[in-house]
Amino acid sequence: MNKLLYILLLSLPFLSVSQVNQKDAKGRKQGVWQKQYPKSSTFIYKGQFIDDQAVGSFYYYYQSGKIKSVIEHLPNSNQRSFVVFYFEDGSVLSEGMYKNQLKDSVWFNYNSSGALSSKESFLKNQLHGEKIIYYTEGQIENGILIPLSISNYKKDTLNGLYTEFFSIGKIKKKGVFQNGLKDGEWLEYHPNGQVAQKAKFKNDNLHTWVYSYDKNGLKISEVFFQNGTRLKGKELDLFFENCTKNGIDPNN
Repeated sequence: MNKLLYILLLSLPFLSVSQVNQKDAKGRKQGVWQKQYPKSSTFIYKGQFIDDQAVGSFYYYYQSGKIKSVIEHLPNSNQRSFVVFYFEDGSVLSEGMYKNQLKDSVWFNYNSSGALSSKESFLKNQLHGEKIIYYTEGQIENGILIPLSISNYKKDTLNGLYTEFFSIGKIKKKGVFQNGLKDGEWLEYHPNGQVAQKAKFKNDNLHTWVYSYDKNGLKISEVFFQNGTRLKGKELDLFFENCTKNGIDPNN
């Protein structure tokens, strides 16, 4: 009897190991799945499957054994899951939703002090929509967290209005991106709200006049560019002469 009990006790660890990382007759993952770091007892991940679909909570770990991320698979949600990533000290690094294991929602990112550092909109793992970056110190004005910049994306490419802010909340710079390139008029401001610079871009290059102003609104310089190249002196005079002869608008 004692010999039989001894044999059963010895077999328990092996029964436990044999019950993880299993597939059924159809090749579908079933039950508990886990993986360890090489030559270590520390897990890389642990989670559970039913009919090849991850269910419940999946845990991923740093090599130190601290939790790196948790993926909470939501039932009856069309492959959606809520995800939290952690710094190794346990504070939250980022959080948002996955759909089919791809970022697909607004994601919130935090710095090591716990302050919100950015918000990013994703669609199928690509930046798509508004992205807001906040000052690392977490400046607050009238109860509102001040952004460092607000930009817009379409399929991972800057597209639409881009705005930068001073830490006091006033606009520092604004303009438009078209397919990742600066396009049209861009304005920069002094902290008092006066325009500091007015410029136009074409395919990401300075194009036509760039005007600079002091904090009182007085013009202090004007420089002309043609497709990113500055023209001055005789070269500028010749350019305008050619435009006049050929009926070309130099500002286009």
